[in-house]
Amino acid sequence: ILVNNRKLAEGFFLGLGATDPGAALRAIDKIDKIGPDAVAALLQTDAGLSPEGAQKCLALAAIRTEDTSFVEQVRALGVEHPLLDEGLENLAAVVGAAYERMPGALVADLKIARGLDYYTGTVFETFLDALPGIGSICSGGRYDNLAALYTSQELPGIGASLGLDRLLAAMEELGMIEKVSTPAEVFIPF
Repeated sequence: ILVNNRKLAEGFFLGLGATDPGAALRAIDKIDKIGPDAVAALLQTDAGLSPEGAQKCLALAAIRTEDTSFVEQVRALGVEHPLLDEGLENLAAVVGAAYERMPGALVADLKIARGLDYYTGTVFETFLDALPGIGSICSGGRYDNLAALYTSQELPGIGASLGLDRLLAAMEELGMIEKVSTPAEVFIPF
């Protein structure tokens, strides 16, 4: 499980002077698809960062730890912002608690951004160790005000989605289920 915190990322981008932190998040979310050079260009054109700021964002995105040592690595980049401080504290609490109970199962990966703008806190993506190339099989995160889009109430929430097609394809590839040929349009494994 790879985890990050949107407050950490947004605070970092704001601390660098980003004019559009949402654009910076969307750019970082594309790093595996388009590469660091293209992401650096997007950070400059879409998020309003300097070339040096874009490089610091790429350095942030390269941080990945199983424990809370990511906090010192982020601090070493020399960026300050109150939202960054809040995000670091929140992510350190999650990663620290997971590390105490099951070291290595949850990894702070600061390039995880979840490109959708309604995420406001912790975000995560899960991958199968045996088939990392299949992509994330379960992803989601926290949003403070998503319900406000549909009602007058402000309700925080946490949501996740499971990629059932990917999961079944992985299970088939790993020999966990047999390939089934059926005229039915729905397959429900037992």
